[in-house]
Amino acid sequence: MSESNRINPKKGKGIHKLTAGWASWRWLSGVSSKEKQWFLGTLMGRGNYEAWMTHLARGLQTSDFLLKFEGTADPWERSKLVGQKISELRKSYKDISIEQKAEMAKQAEVELKTGLELMGKDKKIIQELIALVDPPTSR
Repeated sequence: MSESNRINPKKGKGIHKLTAGWASWRWLSGVSSKEKQWFLGTLMGRGNYEAWMTHLARGLQTSDFLLKFEGTADPWERSKLVGQKISELRKSYKDISIEQKAEMAKQAEVELKTGLELMGKDKKIIQELIALVDPPTSR
């Protein structure tokens, strides 16, 4: 028995035996086994996520940030700029009122619906074009 297991025999794999492969397997198997609950939980917390994504997208699209980002060629420096900006946005998001977050969630919902409608129209147009070029054969 290893030293750590003698000290605490109920201890699992322990941090010293953690591997990226094992962690990935645990995550994927957890997703698979809890897929329905995860999906339902995601839908219930959707407004919070939509509000955060609206805040994040707006923050990353400000002209001052984009000028700094585009003015930097080094990928590591760009990564650092993005990380710093996300950190700032995370802090500022906490100060936003519930009403403002609800409004941002509504905006994200409108954008989502608009995008889905456009994709549906594009799909229909593509299907019509395919039918013109390669009509279905009669049996």
